[in-house]
Amino acid sequence: MSIYKFGYDYGDTVEESFDDSFPDNRSDVDQRNSPLSLFDLESADVRTARTLADEVVNISGAEVKIFIRTNNNDYDSVWDEDADPTYWTSEMLKAFFKPAPLETELKKWGADTINKTEVVFSHRQVFEKFGNRMLRTGDVLQLPFNAAMEDRSPKTYRVTNATPTGNFRYNWLYFSCTVETLNADISVRPHEIESSMDEEHIKSNGAYRESY
Repeated sequence: MSIYKFGYDYGDTVEESFDDSFPDNRSDVDQRNSPLSLFDLESADVRTARTLADEVVNISGAEVKIFIRTNNNDYDSVWDEDADPTYWTSEMLKAFFKPAPLETELKKWGADTINKTEVVFSHRQVFEKFGNRMLRTGDVLQLPFNAAMEDRSPKTYRVTNATPTGNFRYNWLYFSCTVETLNADISVRPHEIESSMDEEHIKSNGAYRESY
């Protein structure tokens, strides 16, 4: 409805309805596919944004080691857990993150150093490396925390949430993972073998039982 014009004699004219609009003589195709449309997967702006997102990650990021969790069919639906997850051989990608201060908590069995942070990858680079699978809850990352106290410096993190972020014109530019310290050793399985007999154990110095 148009703004009421005070001082104008409307007489007995009928009020405009909310669905009134000016006529458009273009075809339906031209109306739905305007050259100005924000949703355009072939747009040079979208490709430029992806290039710039890669550049941001490559310049500000650090090398992160990624262990993709295998589908080993050991998941226990009764207890809602996988007591012994295994992971594929690591892949390297750059990502930026803000190292969070260490928080040491005294528990029944000793001191536990907890650390949580958010790790941001290029969405395009993650898709290029892992396809539609991307990164999931339960995957493991090794981050260069680089603290002087080697006995308490976190190294291995478990992904607790993974989601695309940074939407530009209906396209995602970044992929963010919320991670927390993982204190257990993990079993790494080379891609070319199927048997768990040849698994390599990556030490993390701690005890951990995965449940979610």
